[in-house]
Amino acid sequence: MENNKRRQSFAWLIGIVVFLALLLYSRTIIQGISGLFELFRPFLLGVVIAFILSQPYELFRKLYIRRLKIKPKSAHVLAILSAYLLIVLIFAAVVGVVIPQLISSIQLFAQNVEYYLKNLQLELDTLTQQLHLAEIDLSSVMNIVQAGLGRFDNAVVPKILSVTGTMLSSLATFAIAIAFSAYLLAGKRRILLQMNRILKAYLSTDIYGHVRYVLKIIVESFKNYVIGQSIEAVILGGLCFVGMFILRLDYAGMVSMVVAITALIPILGAYIGGAVAVVLLFMVSPMKALIFLVFFVILQQVENNVIYPRVVGGKIGLPGIWVLLAITVGGKIGGIVGMLFGVPTTTILYTLLRNSVRTREKQKGLK
Repeated sequence: MENNKRRQSFAWLIGIVVFLALLLYSRTIIQGISGLFELFRPFLLGVVIAFILSQPYELFRKLYIRRLKIKPKSAHVLAILSAYLLIVLIFAAVVGVVIPQLISSIQLFAQNVEYYLKNLQLELDTLTQQLHLAEIDLSSVMNIVQAGLGRFDNAVVPKILSVTGTMLSSLATFAIAIAFSAYLLAGKRRILLQMNRILKAYLSTDIYGHVRYVLKIIVESFKNYVIGQSIEAVILGGLCFVGMFILRLDYAGMVSMVVAITALIPILGAYIGGAVAVVLLFMVSPMKALIFLVFFVILQQVENNVIYPRVVGGKIGLPGIWVLLAITVGGKIGGIVGMLFGVPTTTILYTLLRNSVRTREKQKGLK
């Protein structure tokens, strides 16, 4: 009994030391992980693609077996093809519809930004006169904007072409990743069975149980986070577009796209997108910016009280204060990537700690 207590104390001490080391050398660890990612990028990207597609694959497979009465082997192949076809259709929709509209909106805004600034100057002059305040001169801002617009065609367009060229040069890497993800998805059950056999062969029964338990929580946490956050972002972006279209506000496509992308960051993301939209619309018309602000506040109330708790909250099972803490710490450590991965990582730690506390309470008869 005494030996078991010593072992537990020693295990906790090691765990605390490892946790502190991870915090102190987090940047170095992230740089090392980035280096490994670059080395094995096609294969790691394939793992990510297979992980994302595993959910639609399962949905298609069940649909083909239960509803269409297709044999399991044929349903397996058809489900894989359907999952990849779904991704191709989504990608085609983004490239063919969303991106051209986004580029068109940016170009239109760049062409009219000088006019917007002049209108803003008139509004500010009227406001300062009514309030008997000192005049606010935007001429320096206009000069900067004019200089930037002069370089727009010569700088932005070549930059877009450069990005396009980089994407084309990465086609081979992406092709390898797709092929690897297809292999993983096709042999999913066999690979999991092989990994399970290896763990059983080299680990003791107790350690095997703990490892399997932790891996299950990790997979479930990331899966629920990806599904919930993606659905929530699409819903929020769609509602934003519909509302702006009904209210006849400018740049509905661009603003909705920004809101949907930033909404992938829990809690804070949508506010970032909304702030960008208010600034854009304020330059077009202060009244339109005010209308959008009122609309967005109402939309956020619906999102926070109805959409997020049902779509994401029920998925990840993490209280709001811990989500905020995960975003803050994750952002400090790894920027945007840290914000995205901070929430599922915190969910994993929170779930492990919560289950451990409940188990110990039951053992001590506290619950």
